[in-house]
Amino acid sequence: MGSFVRARCSRRIAVAGRQSLAVLFRRVAVTVMTGGVVACGGGGGGGTSPSPSAPPPSPAPAPAAAGPIAAQLSVPAPVGYDADRLAAFNRLNEIRVSAGLGMLAQSGPMDQAAQAHAAWISANDSFTHVEQVGTPGFTGTDWAQRDEAFGYVPVEGYEVMSAPVHGAAGVDGLVNTVYHRAAMLAFEPVDVGIGWSALAATDVSMPLVIDLTRPGNDPVRGLGQLAQASIGGVAIWPLADALDVPVRLGQESPNPVPEQDVLTLGTPASLTVEADKTITAASFVMTNGTTGAILPTRILTNANDPNFSIPGSFVALVPLTVLDPGTRYVVAFSGSTTQFPAGTTETVNRQWSFTTAAQ
Repeated sequence: MGSFVRARCSRRIAVAGRQSLAVLFRRVAVTVMTGGVVACGGGGGGGTSPSPSAPPPSPAPAPAAAGPIAAQLSVPAPVGYDADRLAAFNRLNEIRVSAGLGMLAQSGPMDQAAQAHAAWISANDSFTHVEQVGTPGFTGTDWAQRDEAFGYVPVEGYEVMSAPVHGAAGVDGLVNTVYHRAAMLAFEPVDVGIGWSALAATDVSMPLVIDLTRPGNDPVRGLGQLAQASIGGVAIWPLADALDVPVRLGQESPNPVPEQDVLTLGTPASLTVEADKTITAASFVMTNGTTGAILPTRILTNANDPNFSIPGSFVALVPLTVLDPGTRYVVAFSGSTTQFPAGTTETVNRQWSFTTAAQ
């Protein structure tokens, strides 16, 4: 049985100093109060009229909101993980650092939420992000509610799942897709929770659950993190000069090209920018480096995604045929980004190559 993967995003919560209007998978309106309390006091007088008082001084301007933190290039070693969860944690961070992004730190409450959902999947034999009230092991309808139930207030994040492949292999299967890759290579998340069940039910075996987000009750880390400066604001995947790249897209649900069997699609190429930018492709092609032939592909963006699941900060090129094994492919992208709310644009040009695995 092959890897079966799903993604669900995004619960967006307003945080002082940074807000994005990019549409991800779905949006739940929640408000977090992050400001201080303003106290007003009055005084009483004696028998005589008080002397006129000087007008109150003008309030000092509020300090400018801090931006995202620098890319986290180290995080504390995780505690309490079994071998499978540790392997998934290490592989996820290895992928992010190699792509020029920041690492994700272990969150104990998010671990509990993800582990509870993995157990719920096994107990109910249902591979879905949405738990039903009253079912065995219910802890919250969606991933954000589950995180909150265990004490973590999430801001704009994702849940990705895989089964029956787990550990590092499960993470590799997830990143070899479209929607899950968009989640895993998002710049902003700073924390991660990982759950895994070794149980096998009738229809679902050994589910791996990963939540990625940032904390709404932390005024610093709640603003997310930047990418490493070395990538110039654009994360690509597969990496330049990568070897042993799979020849086909994983068994993703929902199917990014629904009119075609998902197993007949090739490994996608993609670019990711920060969440307050929209990336637009003027040209995006993949060429067989041996024959020079341009592959038939589908460009997927926030504007044309049939499943309404791609953020504006992500663009993917999906080959409509399985790639040839042991072959070098060249990817060329030309386009631009537009930043919200300023509307400033930047040109983006990237060309790189990767080589598929021999089979």
